Amino acid sequence: MSDFGYDEIKDAWESEIENEGLQDLGDLRLGKMISYLSNVRLSLASTDAEKRVQADILTQEALNLEFMIEDLLNLRRQKILSAAISGYRPRGDMTLAEEELYNRTQRALDGHTEFVKDSLAGSKPKKKADHRPKGPKESHVSETVEFVTVRFLRPISEAFLGLDERTYGPFNKEDVAKIPAANARTWIRDGTVVRIVTKEDVLE
Repeated sequence: MSDFGYDEIKDAWESEIENEGLQDLGDLRLGKMISYLSNVRLSLASTDAEKRVQADILTQEALNLEFMIEDLLNLRRQKILSAAISGYRPRGDMTLAEEELYNRTQRALDGHTEFVKDSLAGSKPKKKADHRPKGPKESHVSETVEFVTVRFLRPISEAFLGLDERTYGPFNKEDVAKIPAANARTWIRDGTVVRIVTKEDVLE
């Protein structure tokens, strides 16, 4: 069905349970897990009604996979949140969604720390940002877009518009660029790019 099977998913799940620190995952590896689960479901859907034993085996396999993947991701979420609260960045490779969870949690905690400092200093609470629609010249889209640094394993011959409304590309093989995470997500999963973490990314 796939070059990534049941045993690999089981090993990843057990490794996450047995180790206190966040284990390496990444979008490409998670994509293979999801792909394998999808293939099991497709096999089950196409199994003849007469082949009851085979259907039962596939049903149990699908249920096991669903449990392991869900538990794996929930365990990782708890580790990421605990790391953010404790003030350090997890060492294991994270998916883009996990990276966003960590970054947003860290910003929220930093904001609360400033709130506490201001309160102790007797300062008035800072005014909330104005979220009313802005004209083209006032747009602050880039402030809300998550970015990721990637290295291209395959060339991209055409330029594309990022969610920050800027044009990126084209890119040659081995080019390194910082692009919106939402644009990078599909390429990371299909192996077009690989995510790299720079010192600048860690400090943000």
